[in-house]
Amino acid sequence: MPLTHAQMRSLAEQEGLSSFYLLDLDALEQNYRRLRDAFVDTYASTQLAYSFKTNYTPAICSALKQLGCWAEVVSELEYDIATKTVGFDAASTLVNGPVHEPSFVRRVLLDGALFNLDAWYLLDVAAQVCRDYPQREFRVGVRLTFPIEEGGFSRFGIESSPENLDRLAAWQQALGNCRIAGFHSHYSNSSRSLTSFRSRVEGLLSASAAFFGPDRPELINIGGGFLGEMPASLAHQYGETPPTFEDYAAQVADAVRRAYPDAGGPMLLAEPGTAIVANTMVFVCRVLEVKNLGGRRLALIDGSKNNVKFKKQGETLPIEIVREPDASTRSSPADEAPTFDVVGNTCIEKDVLCSSVPGTIASGDYIVFQYAGGYSHVLKQPFIHPCQPIYATQKGTTRLVKRKETVEDILATYL
Repeated sequence: MPLTHAQMRSLAEQEGLSSFYLLDLDALEQNYRRLRDAFVDTYASTQLAYSFKTNYTPAICSALKQLGCWAEVVSELEYDIATKTVGFDAASTLVNGPVHEPSFVRRVLLDGALFNLDAWYLLDVAAQVCRDYPQREFRVGVRLTFPIEEGGFSRFGIESSPENLDRLAAWQQALGNCRIAGFHSHYSNSSRSLTSFRSRVEGLLSASAAFFGPDRPELINIGGGFLGEMPASLAHQYGETPPTFEDYAAQVADAVRRAYPDAGGPMLLAEPGTAIVANTMVFVCRVLEVKNLGGRRLALIDGSKNNVKFKKQGETLPIEIVREPDASTRSSPADEAPTFDVVGNTCIEKDVLCSSVPGTIASGDYIVFQYAGGYSHVLKQPFIHPCQPIYATQKGTTRLVKRKETVEDILATYL
């Protein structure tokens, strides 16, 4: 979604700001179709469910819904966005997450959404709902954890030991009106490598075989954590060439196909987030001033690391410089540093978005932070400054899909 300097300035001026997010919905559709097709071509009974926590912008979620994607949510907030705002049916909504109030568990089960129960206390809450509605038939999933290569144990879910699988069977039998439809697993602490995914699906298949036997599960949920298309400057920070969608499908979908070669195998669920949204959004900031202090050249922008520093492993996002046209031929004075740091709009010394960027920079240039679609603005707390607007491009048109936040937005819940 390359924009000229003039186009960037025009978008910024619409909301009276010098920074904004830009979303490419055409790229989102392309990513979704590529991932879906890779899995469906290998195992036909595959369904993708988009991870709302990655980026719950309604324009994104609505576009994916139209493409046949399901919703994966981890809180009542996200459940309401999915079902009330975007319009997902409960039947196409998966609910995960470790902490939920009993009233929400009851609501989800009565709605008919699939709840992947994460802990024994949630199983107890679900059991009470089943007892309160003996005339209803319920179905749930259960999140399991087991050691995987390049990931170890996850702190979430129930360990898939023989004793725990027996306990789950006893739980199901004691109720009579609740069926465990299948198992779910997700490892956010793993390397996202093919090895870790192969180990994950093997653990799920093993637990499913032990629990369901010849009856077969209704579903197997591999979770998310797939890497998507990314610039080379970001890819090398993972220490390996990122797997393609076809590579993931060859490990995961093919393993399920081989385990269930006959017709009527379980549905394979996958819950991608960053894989289909990360490279669809950029954060655009105009350089307000360039300072030379203590041997450092500092480019000041109206944005902070809270806008883009979403990665827990410390990855540095690639940037692009779009120069002001009348400054395209300038050169740095001999006494200036050969690199510059990009510094943010908060009063925190460590608010440095990126360091030691080679080349020249000047007031009026735009800095474009790439790969900002996942865990960026949804993690941007209203610290000192509110969140910036989001524009979306689709089929040659651009529209505002999130206005700039105001003080009224931020203080609405204070009494």
